[in-house]
Amino acid sequence: MIDAHAHLIPDFIKNINPLVNNARKANVQAIVNSAIDPSQYSFARELEEKNKGYIHTTLGFAPQMVKKIDFEESYNRIQDSNFIKAVGEVGLDHHWIHEPQWRKKQKEIFVQFIELANILKKPLVVHSRKAETECINILEKHTNVPVLMHCFAGNISETQRVIDLGWMLTVPTAVVNRKKHRKISRKTPLRNILVETDSPFLSPIPRKRNEPANIHYAIKEIAKLKEVSFEEVDKITTQNTRNFYGI
Repeated sequence: MIDAHAHLIPDFIKNINPLVNNARKANVQAIVNSAIDPSQYSFARELEEKNKGYIHTTLGFAPQMVKKIDFEESYNRIQDSNFIKAVGEVGLDHHWIHEPQWRKKQKEIFVQFIELANILKKPLVVHSRKAETECINILEKHTNVPVLMHCFAGNISETQRVIDLGWMLTVPTAVVNRKKHRKISRKTPLRNILVETDSPFLSPIPRKRNEPANIHYAIKEIAKLKEVSFEEVDKITTQNTRNFYGI
C-alpha cells in the first residue's frame, strides 16, 4: 500500500512521528506528502530527509487559499526544488472561492504552474473542487506531463474524460462514506486509480483525524465495489503510484 497524497505538516498535525510509525506498522510502503504553501515547504523537505525513501514530497499552491498565499514565492521555490516528485497540488477551487476576480486569478496561476511542470518535466497533481470541467479543459490545452486528479469528485462524464485522456485519479479513504467517490470507483478502471488519505482530512472514521495508516480502508472499499480481491487492488494501485511519481 502507498498513500499517494497526504498533508503531514505541523499546521494540521502537531506530532508527525507517531503517524509515520503507525503507517510503517500497517505495512504502508510509502507516503507522498503534499505541502501546499511556502510556509510548509522547508518542513516537508526536512521530513523527507529524515525518512529517506519512505516519505516523498510534492510542493504546490492550494487554490482555495489564493487570497492568502504568495504566488511568486511559491513559484520560485518550487522551480528551484529539484527533489520534488510532482508539482501540486495546484488547480481551481470553486467551492470556497466565488468572486469572479479571484477565480480568474486562480486560473492564471494554474496555467503558470502547468507550464512550470512542463518545463521541469514533473507530473502534476490537480485540485479541482467544484471546477472539474474547467480544470480538465485547461489541462487538455496546456499540459504535456502526466496528470493526477487528486480526490476527484466529478460527474460520470467528467470521470470518463479523465479516463479517455489517460490521466490518473485518486480515490480517498472517504470512499467508505461518500456515494460520489463510490460511483467514481465503479466507473474507473484500476489502471487509472491511486489511493490517498488526504490526511488529516477525509477520514473513513467519523470524528477522527485521518492518517496514512488508514489507506487500507480505500483499498478494501474499492475491492468490494469492483468485486475483486484486496490484494489485486493493492498490487495495481501501488504500482500505479510508483509509476506516476517515479518512486
